Amino acid sequence: MLVSETVAKFLESPDRTNVLATANAKGKVNAATFGSPMLVDGNKIRMMLGDNRTYDNLCQNPSAALFISMHGKTGMQMEGCRLYLKVLDMEDEGPEFDEVKSEIKKRIGDAAEMLKHLIKFEVTETRPIVDFGQGV
Repeated sequence: MLVSETVAKFLESPDRTNVLATANAKGKVNAATFGSPMLVDGNKIRMMLGDNRTYDNLCQNPSAALFISMHGKTGMQMEGCRLYLKVLDMEDEGPEFDEVKSEIKKRIGDAAEMLKHLIKFEVTETRPIVDFGQGV
């Protein structure tokens, strides 16, 4: 599914917090903050991970949820969205891996060396962060 212009703007904003929720094969949940989620082709999310619990979970269970909250407003006025995702591909090398890692390295310097895996997700559903049925 193509995401809306609103969701695309949230993903382009530098003033956001991204939390990715995953679960392992037994259903044990993990949530972690990441700075690298990027929208690609209007319906895919691309991000890089290190060797961590999130990566381990995605190897066992391809479903995830990305919670994007915009800075500034809280409570019922909070802005952002929830994206429900399914892993399409994982890469540990190659031209796209090198390109994405290079872009991230420009922002965070040598800390990018901890990034070992390029993950590509399909967006399967979107919802507002505070959902009253208004869509996003």
